[in-house]
Amino acid sequence: MPAFRSFLLSPFQSIFMAWCLAIAVAVGLPLAWQLQQWPADMSAFWGERWQWLSLPWASVIGIWVGIAWMRQAAIAQSKHVAHAIYSAAYRTLPDAAGITSLKDGRFIDVNPAFCNMLGLPHDRIIGHTNAELSVYATPYERTKLLDELAVHGQVDRMRILCQSHGELVPGTISAVNIEVQSEPCMLFVFHDMREHDKAVHDLHAFNRLLQQAGHLAKLGAWEDRRGDGLVYWSDVCYDIHGLARNSPLPKDYLNTFVAPEHRDRMRSQLQHCLRARKDWELEIQIIRADGRKLWVRSRGEAVLDADNKIISMRGVMQDIDEHKQQEESILEREALLSVTLEAAALGRWDWNLHSGTITGDLFWCTLNSLQAFVGPSSLGQAQHSWHWTEIMGSHDVPRCNAELMRHIESPEDGPFDITWRLQPAAGPSRWLRSIGKVVSYDLHGIAMRMLGVCLDVTAQQEQKHSLQQLAHFDPLTGLANRVELAARLNESLGLTRQSVHILGVVYLDLDGFKPINDQLGHAAGDKLLVLVAKRLQHALRAHDCVARFGGDEFVLLINQLNSRLECEALLQRIMGSISRPYTLDGTHVQITASMGYTLYPEDESDADTLIRHADQAMYQAKQSGRNRVQAFDAMLERSQRENHVKNMRIQEGLENGEFTLYVQPKVDMQKRSVIGVEALARWHNPTQGLLTPYSFLPQIEGTALEIPFGQWVLHSALYTLQLFLKEGLRIPVAVNISAQHLQQKGFTQWITNLLFSHPHIPASLLEIEITESAALYDIQHVSAVLKTLRELGLRVSLDDFGTGYSSLTYLRSLPLDCLKIDRSFVRDMLSDPADFAIVRGVVSLAKSFGYQVIAEGVESIAQSASLEQMGCHHLQGYLFAQPMPATEFPHWLNNWGTSHKPQVSEET
Repeated sequence: MPAFRSFLLSPFQSIFMAWCLAIAVAVGLPLAWQLQQWPADMSAFWGERWQWLSLPWASVIGIWVGIAWMRQAAIAQSKHVAHAIYSAAYRTLPDAAGITSLKDGRFIDVNPAFCNMLGLPHDRIIGHTNAELSVYATPYERTKLLDELAVHGQVDRMRILCQSHGELVPGTISAVNIEVQSEPCMLFVFHDMREHDKAVHDLHAFNRLLQQAGHLAKLGAWEDRRGDGLVYWSDVCYDIHGLARNSPLPKDYLNTFVAPEHRDRMRSQLQHCLRARKDWELEIQIIRADGRKLWVRSRGEAVLDADNKIISMRGVMQDIDEHKQQEESILEREALLSVTLEAAALGRWDWNLHSGTITGDLFWCTLNSLQAFVGPSSLGQAQHSWHWTEIMGSHDVPRCNAELMRHIESPEDGPFDITWRLQPAAGPSRWLRSIGKVVSYDLHGIAMRMLGVCLDVTAQQEQKHSLQQLAHFDPLTGLANRVELAARLNESLGLTRQSVHILGVVYLDLDGFKPINDQLGHAAGDKLLVLVAKRLQHALRAHDCVARFGGDEFVLLINQLNSRLECEALLQRIMGSISRPYTLDGTHVQITASMGYTLYPEDESDADTLIRHADQAMYQAKQSGRNRVQAFDAMLERSQRENHVKNMRIQEGLENGEFTLYVQPKVDMQKRSVIGVEALARWHNPTQGLLTPYSFLPQIEGTALEIPFGQWVLHSALYTLQLFLKEGLRIPVAVNISAQHLQQKGFTQWITNLLFSHPHIPASLLEIEITESAALYDIQHVSAVLKTLRELGLRVSLDDFGTGYSSLTYLRSLPLDCLKIDRSFVRDMLSDPADFAIVRGVVSLAKSFGYQVIAEGVESIAQSASLEQMGCHHLQGYLFAQPMPATEFPHWLNNWGTSHKPQVSEET
């Protein structure tokens, strides 16, 4: 229906068509009425009083009214369509647009692009002013816009600064005056220029980069437009020609700047480029503005328009004057070298490439052990010639032929150059080197003649061979050195990967070599090494390798093994060979060897790691008594790597603050008081959860982490004491110190500095616990350290007493405050008479020495009662509390005090 209505109203959209239709109805309808003889008025229907109403003209008037209505409908529809088109364009406009009141800047309507720019929905914008929405960067921006609009009645792409999401938005705005419901308004369109400005900025930066690159490369750009001449020179072009950069472009460049001897060549190149439309390149000399000549390399290309017609030529030019000077210097040196070669002992030869015959001068014949003709002759007209294959061995002919073809096909790659070994019928062999160049071609471009020189390079070849021997072989034994061993090992690994065999890598060290070397002297030691090397070479197979690794150490590569047993059998045979007596200047000596080995691919490591594994196995053989063969233990290596990874993880835990101190109370059951706490480390492992010391302390013992961990424990203990003091608690904190940490040089000074940095913490509240093993390690040093600690005010306890081997004499000499009975005795004291007797003895011993005694691991009331009967009233264990975070201790103390009515002991 809407489509039919549009079709019906389409003729009425034109006023001309509407008038034509109205006139046609006014003329045609009365005539049609008369022809049809229809009633002329209404009297026939309604009486004579309706005679005045003319039916034909009443119908005309009715049709005119219909035409007028249809015309209005058509106009309305046209306006509706125009409005729909405008609305669609307005809504889909990519730029921000809208209508705002000129009076107060209130927004009457905005399009979606404007909403997106402000980041606000449509209803949050309509009715609000631009000041409320902070549309303009400054009030001046709107004032400038309104002034321009008032003066000219419209604004066309005026630069303006807005803001969006707190970010300045540069752009252009266009606006016109309109009225909305009799209110003066402004229709505006704002175009965001950020992307455009960024593109312009990037383009300028790229242009600066190109200019800089051109300046560094001394490369200038130019353009010559047809009919206009030069229209562009870059700065480098001005610099090359010695002109100021603001100078006018030359009108006749060719005759002004190009040197006369190069003008014709350049003119020819330019004409050829215009005719053939091909790029050109030319090296010419120019005459600078200061009169100095300069070599430049110029390149150009034709620029075509859409009709494939040449409109200009553009290109680059580069300053190559320095390069040209270097070339001339090289040519001079080459000429000097040529003179030098002529003065040297060189034999000259002439090779007919067509026939294959070669002739030479007298010295050339002598070098090649050929019979020379004595008499008047000249090179190229010799009385005798030889075929070139006669002057060298048959094994050198293919190599010479390949070098000849290489030079003929690519002469620019260098002259003909070959070195070969000549073995005369009489006399020693010698090395000859021939260097030549093709000097003649036939009409078909086939090489016909070559001239060259020949020289004796025997000394150089022998020196080269000696250098190779020194670089790859041991000068004393003649065995492969480390460099040669690396190459042989990589080669053996490659062959083993392609086969089903096994490769054995053996590290051998002589037992007892140093005493022999010291007693008999270095000369005898060197002789012994030579004899050992010969025995090793004799014991190995042809495809095996033995290398001297340094000193009295050797590495063996045993290839194509079938099993481990085969390898060990061969090594036992080698050990037997080495252990046989040697005679050194009349003295009989005997040595043995310790060998470690690993097998590839069972040990699937790289070359360096295989040697290291064999060395580790050899070290184990040394440790096990020497004169034996030891296989590499992969499980041990893997265990060591795992321990290293674990230690690294513990170190990371220390650095990341994953460790913390828990505390376990120590109580006096006689006084029902808490006399202190023992600090126990815990690890909040991110993957394994909370770990006890048994999970990480054994891993730390004896490693480099032991001292840093002990330092962390002491720092944390002082932090715990600081926490207790803030809670009003004077509770001593005991920490365990390892033997390595206690023996560390400067330990007492470190403790002194630590206490000095915490002056508010009494030293008497810090207690040091050491084990019997730590005390007995160096009892005199330990006694001195403990004495210093006690002088500082610290308490000292001997932990796990009874588990070591300390004598009463040692115990009496140690400055101690307390003995701690190990939990292993307390656990079974009620069921094991021996443990009961040990506990009673330790209690009595502590009393006799005047030490306090504490029993660890008390878990039952019966154990507690039995210990109290013995006179041990200081107890520690799960019966009273499990280890807890230091922050929870005050709460525990309060609860424990409620049931046991304790008082915090003042014994510090």
